[in-house]
Amino acid sequence: MPTIYEQVRRFYSRQMQLIDSGRVEDWVETFVDDAVIANNANPAPARGREVITKVVHRIVADAHERGLVHRHWLDMLTVDPIDEDSLETTFYALVVETAKGGTPGLFRSTRGRDVLVRRGSGWQVRERYVTHDGS
Repeated sequence: MPTIYEQVRRFYSRQMQLIDSGRVEDWVETFVDDAVIANNANPAPARGREVITKVVHRIVADAHERGLVHRHWLDMLTVDPIDEDSLETTFYALVVETAKGGTPGLFRSTRGRDVLVRRGSGWQVRERYVTHDGS
């Protein structure tokens, strides 16, 4: 049985690959129904899967229309138990952006803080707060 830390690393690996491949509905399923995503660059948090789905579809479609590929790289992960079925994680995430025929470049540098909750044998995000460096 993988450790909690390894479970969380696998969770994030899958989650980042889902969003990078444009599988928005599958990515949103990694959040609880009433999840909240907020960041320091936008004063209005996205609340609930329906709103999150709309926002992320718009972001993914915009990148696609502009011929851009995004790859999320997440590391420097810490995992701290809150209780038996929830964790607080912190991590750094880099987003690499590549235009068709172009050279990869750093699009965004961030620090994230999540609250994850156990769902069956896996995890889902209840809260995500992202700090965009430079904002």
